[in-house]
Amino acid sequence: MHKIAIIDDNLLFRKVTQKLLFKLSIKDSQILLFENGKTALSFISDNIETPKTLPSIILLDLNMPCVNGWEFLELIKKINQDNLYQPIIHIITSSIDDNDKQKAKQTNLVSNYLVKPINLGQLQNVLNFNSNNEKMVS
Repeated sequence: MHKIAIIDDNLLFRKVTQKLLFKLSIKDSQILLFENGKTALSFISDNIETPKTLPSIILLDLNMPCVNGWEFLELIKKINQDNLYQPIIHIITSSIDDNDKQKAKQTNLVSNYLVKPINLGQLQNVLNFNSNNEKMVS
């Protein structure tokens, strides 16, 4: 069973993405919705000792209040110093800034960088990705 976290301040994006995941027949998956990086980090921090309770896939927005996507990536490294938790993180953002894309490419935790809006095929590729594959950020 996959546990998938959608971390995005846009309620509509969270709900639409959740519906798309259900459409892809991910019925045995648990989908966790977080409105910003701070609430997601709090959940991860509270459960870091039991990694099976944590999401294996994270869909992360960059531009959010409280704790943005870049801050989330830095803080998750600090929480996870023992590397007990190995999520596959996909950035899904409205940012078309080449600097953001380059930074994502250079960030070990990031597996993919997608620009919103995303379609069903892109979401299927995210779910099919496994941790042994190369980064999808180009």
